Amino acid sequence: MAKTLDISFKLSSATPVSGILSLNLDESDTLTFTDPTVTSTSVSVATGSPSVIVAAAVTDITYVYIKNTDSTNIVVLKTDGAVAYSDLGPGEFAFLPVKGAVGIEAQAAGSACIVEYATFTKA
Repeated sequence: MAKTLDISFKLSSATPVSGILSLNLDESDTLTFTDPTVTSTSVSVATGSPSVIVAAAVTDITYVYIKNTDSTNIVVLKTDGAVAYSDLGPGEFAFLPVKGAVGIEAQAAGSACIVEYATFTKA
């Protein structure tokens, strides 16, 4: 049975941004995902080897919410093929679609970190 997830994203700044007097972007959408492929958990990610969040063997588009809960260290996001593409600083989060058969891994830079994440398989 398909379920829905309401998504909203807001960027705003009272100070000028690149010549724009003010920034005020507010987007929303609904994601339809399949059941029971939702996972929500916390995991400790190490510096020596990455933790797989979505395996490359998953062929469906998977949306991922991921948050670095550490107050000091960076978490590096990689494809399941170990190609780094993003750094999550302390307390930062991301919500992104992961291409089927690509996967996503998280690896700590500095010291081990706790990462919260949830995955949603697009219907």
